[in-house]
Amino acid sequence: MATTDDETARREKFVHHVRYFDAATRYPAPYIGFTGEPGYKFEHQCLPYDDSGFLNPGAATPRTDPDELRIFVVGDSTMLAGTEWRETVPGRIQGLLGAAYSQRVKVYNFGAISSCTEQMCALIWTKLLDLDPDMLVVVSGGTDAFQPLTFDPRPGYPFNAFLTEFLYTHYFDERNDKSWQSSLDYDGVVTAAFDRMTRMREVVGYGTPAWEAEIARSYKGSLIKLIRVAQAVTIPVFYFLEPIVVRKQTLDASEEGLASPEALAYLARQYDRFAQALEELRTHKLPGNLRLIDASDVLNTKGPGSFYDIVHYDSPGRTTVGQYFADELLRDVRKRGDRRLTRSKRDWMQGLIGRLAQRPRQR
Repeated sequence: MATTDDETARREKFVHHVRYFDAATRYPAPYIGFTGEPGYKFEHQCLPYDDSGFLNPGAATPRTDPDELRIFVVGDSTMLAGTEWRETVPGRIQGLLGAAYSQRVKVYNFGAISSCTEQMCALIWTKLLDLDPDMLVVVSGGTDAFQPLTFDPRPGYPFNAFLTEFLYTHYFDERNDKSWQSSLDYDGVVTAAFDRMTRMREVVGYGTPAWEAEIARSYKGSLIKLIRVAQAVTIPVFYFLEPIVVRKQTLDASEEGLASPEALAYLARQYDRFAQALEELRTHKLPGNLRLIDASDVLNTKGPGSFYDIVHYDSPGRTTVGQYFADELLRDVRKRGDRRLTRSKRDWMQGLIGRLAQRPRQR
């Protein structure tokens, strides 16, 4: 079958994007798809990944300090941007809450490049709850909208799932005789993966209104999973629909050309659906410890900031977003922190009384 000019252009675009499948920044991780590779320092990152594959000065471990107020921020690559850790959104939140309330506040960054909301829910359930957080903050939306447009087209799937499936089935499916006859080089893998993605697009109806609606349904389904997480815990859970360029009221000249008009229109439609999903879920009786917040238009409406791609924003933008998040969290931080400090003092007093009771009486 002859290769059309359109297919050739799409194949060249796919080859261009393959470099984003870099194993160092999307290192396979059980249950959650991927994290960063522990110890690896990406060129534009301020820190190497910690022992768990996240961008923190030190990896989160089981609690040792009873007075520490632990805030876990779960998100995508927007939570990693910054030339220093304190300039990332989680770092800014820690600085602001430390100044406004207490230096006992410790924010841990669990952002993973390309992570979608479904992966974030899996991360919380399988790994983070065991580390005894005092508060969960989830920031997502962008990857759920744009990744099916370019990478794995199946709603709610990790962006590289189709490539992982191809490699596994090619080399380890005993029914595939070609795996024993071929020695695929890089170009061969890219070509075969592209063909697999093309077939998947046909199966899911890529580009159709039904496909777009299914992406929105998948996003809403992930939020329902987050609601169930909130029902299972007693700590505050905050969800923020993250900022995106199509929700900015006034675009800078550089922002207007960040994607094709067709792609921007698609993202605008999806974010309308995402915002509607938040509104619909808020009409139900949500757990009292959960808040669903649409922060998609924070830049310009709450403070300055410019996008340098469709979801990543500059340093002034990170200041705006960090301040907005910190303001939303502050009341619950104070309540949770005061409660933890009171419990810590009570435990200390009980321990002291117990030790005194064990002392032999003097005659």
